[in-house]
Amino acid sequence: AKQQEEQQTQAAQTGQAIVDYACQFIGNPYVWGGTSLTNGTDCSGFTQSVLANFGISISRTAASQSGGGTAVDMSNLQPGDLLFYDNGSGIGHVSMYIGNGQVVHASNEQTGIIVSSVDYRTACAARSYF
Repeated sequence: AKQQEEQQTQAAQTGQAIVDYACQFIGNPYVWGGTSLTNGTDCSGFTQSVLANFGISISRTAASQSGGGTAVDMSNLQPGDLLFYDNGSGIGHVSMYIGNGQVVHASNEQTGIIVSSVDYRTACAARSYF
């Protein structure tokens, strides 16, 4: 039990570090197909590049990211978990949960990288990669 507690603590610290890192890029531009946290990224490029900074390798598109990692119950989100959204023809967007009912994401070309309420859209899945 003690080992499990230590793993949970470590995961929580990792998640907080990931969130702190991700939030440095709020206000930077959204670029379709981009993966640069400073010069422009799309939603899945954002999550991929943020996690890559921590040595966590994930796939490139929101749809493929939604199939990796570990499934997370929507009622038990932890900072650093990825949330996925269905655009009607499959998974079309991904955001990162940052705690306190909020997500950070590369939203669109008008807004760039922003923080939104976790329920600005209804997520259909959540995954953890650490």
